[in-house]
Amino acid sequence: MRRVEESVDTNNDRRTSITFSDLPVNAKLNIFSTLDAIQLCKIARVNKEWYNLTSDNILWSGLLQRDICNWNMISHRTNPGLYKEAESEWSNKEIYLHCSPQTSHLMHEENSLFRSFTSMIRSFLPKKTPKIAMFGPGLESGTLKIVPLILNNSDMLKTVGVAPGEFSGVGAGFYLKIPKGQIFQLSVLYSASSKVRKTRRKRLENNNLLELVSNEDGEQVVELKPAVRACCCAMDAFIYVVDSTIGRDFEKEDYDELIAVVNERWSAPHVPLLILSCTPTNQQQRIPCVNVVEALKLSSLNRPWQVHDVDVDTLNGVIPSIEWLIEQSQRQ
Repeated sequence: MRRVEESVDTNNDRRTSITFSDLPVNAKLNIFSTLDAIQLCKIARVNKEWYNLTSDNILWSGLLQRDICNWNMISHRTNPGLYKEAESEWSNKEIYLHCSPQTSHLMHEENSLFRSFTSMIRSFLPKKTPKIAMFGPGLESGTLKIVPLILNNSDMLKTVGVAPGEFSGVGAGFYLKIPKGQIFQLSVLYSASSKVRKTRRKRLENNNLLELVSNEDGEQVVELKPAVRACCCAMDAFIYVVDSTIGRDFEKEDYDELIAVVNERWSAPHVPLLILSCTPTNQQQRIPCVNVVEALKLSSLNRPWQVHDVDVDTLNGVIPSIEWLIEQSQRQ
């Protein structure tokens, strides 16, 4: 990178060298814009000039816009839009390094000793088996195989028991163990039988979970049916499954369903929400996580949340996201 080009001095018939330092600032920034975040952090150590150049706010703004659509995970703590909306004093570089899954993972590795110590302390505290409800339109679309694959993949999630339904039959499920040894109860809430789902046109038709009611202003709003409401009030965490294959739009009904469930635990902001952003395989183009965050208006929620990409055929992304959900559910 030091030697950029050589030009011939026709008057003196000799070669003169142009180094990187001779280039104008805009040219240097243009070259740096082709690098990724980790490369920029590495070359920032060369000298003071390069440190200042690689800290340029516009440079990192472009990097953020370029890369954010490729992030496979965004959470309530790593949502760049949150810092923008709050007019944070953080620079674009600080926002990127904090929010990017790649760089934040490296930062967490540096603090692994401290995190191991705190995890050891938490392990001595009594914990109950978290109850997790899974629901959403992704259970009834091209990604519907996620449930049978989860229940039948003993290498990832081992079924260790059956949980009966406690609320008029609603809430029945399975006890599953993840590789790290934690056990959780998973209750899958389908909106209707498979036969009804194949024939109806809209999710609110013949829906076992939701119903339309009139509020005080006479407007129709979506609410949970009584047995489902009681079930959700007993849950420690929620998994909302969406089909994020390119070409599938998020409907208003999808958002209404999510809010109806989450609102039942509105007074318990510690109850976390995991969004599994699914495609049938890794061959399909997917809607980026950042677009899922915007479509579901997750920034307005008063609880921990995370959106994680998942490939249904391999269940890639399921284990780390469930590990996060269990950890969050036990931080009460």
